[in-house]
Amino acid sequence: MTSGNASTPGSPAARRHFHTFDALRFFAFLKVFLLHVPIIAFPWFNYVRAGGGIGVQFFFVLSGFLITYIICEEKARTGQLNLKNFFVRRILRIWPLYYLMVAVAYITPYILEHFLHLPSSGEGYRPNIWVSVLFLENYKMMATGQHANVSPLSVMWTLCIEEHFYIVWGLLLYYLNLKDLPKLIVACLLAGLVCRMVYVANNIPTSDLFTNIDLFAYGAIPAYLLIAKGEQVDVAINKIPYWAKLMFIVSLLLTILVCSQYKTDKDYVAITSLLGLLFSLLIMLILPENNRLKIGDKNVLSRAGVYTYGLYLYHTLVINLLKQVYSKQNISLDNAASAIAFFVLALTATLLCSVLSYYLFEKPFLRLKKYFR
Repeated sequence: MTSGNASTPGSPAARRHFHTFDALRFFAFLKVFLLHVPIIAFPWFNYVRAGGGIGVQFFFVLSGFLITYIICEEKARTGQLNLKNFFVRRILRIWPLYYLMVAVAYITPYILEHFLHLPSSGEGYRPNIWVSVLFLENYKMMATGQHANVSPLSVMWTLCIEEHFYIVWGLLLYYLNLKDLPKLIVACLLAGLVCRMVYVANNIPTSDLFTNIDLFAYGAIPAYLLIAKGEQVDVAINKIPYWAKLMFIVSLLLTILVCSQYKTDKDYVAITSLLGLLFSLLIMLILPENNRLKIGDKNVLSRAGVYTYGLYLYHTLVINLLKQVYSKQNISLDNAASAIAFFVLALTATLLCSVLSYYLFEKPFLRLKKYFR
């Protein structure tokens, strides 16, 4: 299934490999990871761990950029989009580990009770297999006002939103001429903000695609500019002084720290738009190939970022298991040494699980993507 000839905004260029993106993914994961680490030994840690949802918002902006760039690059280069291949590639990337984790979530309580003799969590709603299988976990969460009471379903609502975005964005861009993409981006920027306002006014959790579509759209902005005016974008960004770029990054980190202290959906109605814009600008700054902000693929952060999908899904399993072990052994997390050990063990074990999962389980599926390009 391919679209008809597309009106392209600029001459096509070879698809780029984006340095630094893996490192950025790892930073986004780390923000979520810190939220779930139950360390109480250091009062200042509460300020650092707060606002884990901002890491998720960064993931959405990155996804908006990459998916939009992939689609637009194909349409600019070939004049059309092979929608079947696009969806199959997304399926091969997301579905195998997603459904493995669904299976793990449903057998975890049994393993905890009968093999490890540990209690399972009673907090949150009891999961429904059809809700999980059909990528509807976010709507179950919205309906109940709770998270699932088993890991990692408690964080998989974000993957549901991602999946909904792939479907909607793929279909929209399949039929859309690239020259009209800016109109769609503007419409989505407004729609996301308005939907958040409406949801918050009616006490509805903002955990669906409609209330986050502007984050994906903010990511689409640099993707469109790169396709439409690639060389001009590089030249313009390279003219920005290095010190100014560093000041922007410092300002962004301070903004994230401040915004992280807000707690409710109402607080984030406008803040989400601000963060989406700042994340979009950050992506713009790192786009040029020759860039002093570049974090190379061999950097340890980039290497870790390759396994971000697994890191995101495995970390709650590891953390909750360690919490049970600590509790059974009467080890308190208000002790500095115990807290540091917990953090190191949780991060190390999560990384180990993710690396093994990537090479032993995910990689065979990823190799199949070459047949759908």
